[in-house]
Amino acid sequence: MNISQVLKNSYNLLSSASQTYKLDTEVLLAHVLKKKNRLDLFLNTEEELNNEERDKFEVFINQRISKKPISKIINQKSFWNFDLDVSKKVLIPRPETEVLIEMVTKEINKKKNLKFLDIGCGSGCISISLLEQYKKSVGTGIDISKDAIVNTKINLSNYNLINRIKLLRKNIFIYKTDKKFDLIISNPPYLKLSDYISLDPGIKKYEPKEALIGDNKEGLRFYKEIIKKFKNNIKLNGYLAFEIGDNQFMQINKLLILNGFIVVSKYKLINNQIRCLLAKKVKN
Repeated sequence: MNISQVLKNSYNLLSSASQTYKLDTEVLLAHVLKKKNRLDLFLNTEEELNNEERDKFEVFINQRISKKPISKIINQKSFWNFDLDVSKKVLIPRPETEVLIEMVTKEINKKKNLKFLDIGCGSGCISISLLEQYKKSVGTGIDISKDAIVNTKINLSNYNLINRIKLLRKNIFIYKTDKKFDLIISNPPYLKLSDYISLDPGIKKYEPKEALIGDNKEGLRFYKEIIKKFKNNIKLNGYLAFEIGDNQFMQINKLLILNGFIVVSKYKLINNQIRCLLAKKVKN
């Protein structure tokens, strides 16, 4: 079978399982055939697949039918300017986290010798983006998950950035440091238990529960801990950057104000929910 035939057959197979069945099919086939992008498929529609390629693609399509996320099937996710390995049990980077990086880079001069702390480093998407944007920066990344630390190391090593960051497997509710940072940044678990229960089955099955649930009631447990515990680790006029959940901004903003911060930038989704914020420390 050639590319054109395989695409047509696979569109039909996947159409009932995914709303983005065409995109999914093309991404998976391009990966199997080692194409640079999906466009290459349509420039080579008569190209025949060999038996190994057909078998591998069939496995991928069946995995997608079972709701496995594309990124977890190919163990890769594009983020910022990178193709990141997400082969371990880590949260798949989302576009909103790219926005968080953009907010930081607009506020903090890229020539700054930035010292940052990435709390809950996960795949390493935040750390690798900051290290690339701030050429003179150094960082510390912490995560309670062994898989996350390993996955972050893989991605940093792939882009020769591992020597500029210290990675620690730590529980933030126990971890303490005397270091002072220009920026503390985090996309912590922020869902309430009831929110988690209603998630897409593919997310619950293939992404780590501990990276999603903040607590049973409000989802604010990690924000309270980070703001209160680490405020003294942020330099005066330094920054705290968060990705947050639905209907959490008002409570988080109050907590920030009480601890000497003001919100200087925020990002709203199309439904008017604030998803990202950047706060500046204005008093000790």
